[in-house]
Amino acid sequence: MKKYHLLFTVVMFLMVQLAQAQITLNLALNKRPQPWLSDWVNPVNGQMIITYMVRPTLNDPSVKLKTTLLDERGNIIGISDINSARIYTLKAGVNQFSIADALQLQNLALQGNFQNLLQRTGRLTAGQYQLTVEVMNTRGDVVRAKQTRFFFITSYQLPILMQPASGSTLDARLAQNIIMFRWTNLIPSSGEFFQFRVQVFEILPGQTPMQAFRGNRPLLDEPAIKGSTQYIWRPNLPMLDSSANKQFIWTVQTLDANGLPIPGMDMNIQGRSEPAIFSIVNQMGMMGKKMENVDSIK
Repeated sequence: MKKYHLLFTVVMFLMVQLAQAQITLNLALNKRPQPWLSDWVNPVNGQMIITYMVRPTLNDPSVKLKTTLLDERGNIIGISDINSARIYTLKAGVNQFSIADALQLQNLALQGNFQNLLQRTGRLTAGQYQLTVEVMNTRGDVVRAKQTRFFFITSYQLPILMQPASGSTLDARLAQNIIMFRWTNLIPSSGEFFQFRVQVFEILPGQTPMQAFRGNRPLLDEPAIKGSTQYIWRPNLPMLDSSANKQFIWTVQTLDANGLPIPGMDMNIQGRSEPAIFSIVNQMGMMGKKMENVDSIK
């Protein structure tokens, strides 16, 4: 009798379960999604799948999503407003959404520093985060499904300038025709498209290198060939007269597929590598001056 009673209890439980709405949630989130949160609509970042198994005459297919964003310690840094969340009407079976729908960026209230950074740069700082999504009823008081996923915002090491090396001197006879710029690649590398722009500024008399870098218009501001970490500049500048000895400061700016600067450790440098200084010297002019000095001594 006990065996039959147990079987009856199990059957009744299953019948109750079948009579109720069955909702399952799967966050197929890329562990290293694109860093710009507005790009999370792209399929490369994953999908949110809500499966709805129901008896339509007995159940409400309308739901809201509650999103919570946490840092690596589990501290809440952002949470969506369930009252203003969009209402989704699920169809029976599989319902597919983008990860942007899961994030609810427009409905996500971030804490002060994170909100300011997002408004200024469009992304979070590099590090590990947690994304929790809850499927709620339209009143927002019953959780029907819930899932949490960890993800990382990548920290990039910007290219290192190699040639001309900082402090180097170029012969004006050669530099007036060609100057070769070389740098290392972005680290870590990925399948995402990046664009390098070479920027050169002249350091005018009375200026410090950083004053020239921040205040002068660039003499050169051109993209390198896609995938290349070098650029050949044909400057076409007067470099052979006696007053042609000049100083320059140069850098490489790294941009993403949308033309936005890749952030390094310092978000304020707009994707620019640490600059290097080089000089262009009229060697023949300097030799002439040395000979004049020798003659005057004699």
